[in-house]
Amino acid sequence: MSGTRITVTLPDDVYDALVEEAELERRKLSDLVRDAVTQMLAGERWQNIGQIAEDAIRKGATNDEALAKVRAKFPQAKTSPASIAWYRSNLRNQDSKVLTDAQARRVSEAD
Repeated sequence: MSGTRITVTLPDDVYDALVEEAELERRKLSDLVRDAVTQMLAGERWQNIGQIAEDAIRKGATNDEALAKVRAKFPQAKTSPASIAWYRSNLRNQDSKVLTDAQARRVSEAD
């Protein structure tokens, strides 16, 4: 595995808790920490992308407009039109008042 090595100073009690957790899971401490950091960053990042997409969709944005908002905030994101369509479908399953993409396009064209 390639990557960048970092050094982090932790309070003794945090380090002890990590060592204990690694032993309980029978994993290397470095793997445990790497996975925890990766999960935290990915979860935070995708949650924000989802929130941006869903907020735009709720406000009547088309899929293209919602994707543009996501890409403006996260230029490196690999969010696709299919991802935005998934967010819209998921929202429509929860709330039938959420416009379809076709409905949002018609409203946008009328403005």
